[in-house]
Amino acid sequence: MRHVLLVLAFSFAATAQNVIDRVAVVVGNEVITESEVILEARLTAFFNGQPLDLSAAQRKAAAERLVDQQLIRSEMQIGGYPMPAETEGDAALRKYRQDNYSSVPAFRASLAKYELSEDEVKRHLLWQAAALRFTDQRFHLIIPAPPPSQSADRLSHSETTTDGVEDQMDTWLKQARAGTRIQFKKEAFQ
Repeated sequence: MRHVLLVLAFSFAATAQNVIDRVAVVVGNEVITESEVILEARLTAFFNGQPLDLSAAQRKAAAERLVDQQLIRSEMQIGGYPMPAETEGDAALRKYRQDNYSSVPAFRASLAKYELSEDEVKRHLLWQAAALRFTDQRFHLIIPAPPPSQSADRLSHSETTTDGVEDQMDTWLKQARAGTRIQFKKEAFQ
C-alpha cells in the first residue's frame, strides 16, 4: 500500500509540474501565460538575430505584442477572416530557412540556441502571414495611382499608402485596447 501511495504522489507531482503556468496578462476573457510571453521573447530574438534577453523589460515588451496579437485574433474571428492553410506554414518555414541559413544543421543550431522548435517557428510564420493578410484586407487604403507624368513621385506615394495603413492599424489598436479590459499580472514581470 505504501508503494502505491508513493507512486501516486510522484505521478501527481510530475503531472502538476507540467500543468502549472502563471497567468501573465488577461485580455478581455483570454489569458496569456508566462510561457507564451517567454516564447514570444525567444521568437523575436530569433527572427531579429539578437541575443536572447528574458529580462523583465523584454518580457513586458513581448507581452505588449501578445496583447496586440490577441486583439487582432479576436477581430479576425469576429470578422470571419481566414487563417492560412497549414501547408502555407510548411512553405514559409522552408523559404525562411533557405533565405537565412546556409544549411539545415545551421538552422537547427540556431533553433537550439534560442530553445525553439521548428513547429514554434512555423506557427509564428503562419501567424505573421495571417496578420499581414488581415491588416491588408482591413486597413488597406485605396488611393488612385499617380498620373504617369509623376512617376518620380511613385516611391513617396507608396510610402504614403503604407504609412496610411500603419496609421489606421495603430489607431484601431489604440481603440481596441481602450475598449478591452487588459490586466498585466505584475508577478509575471518581476
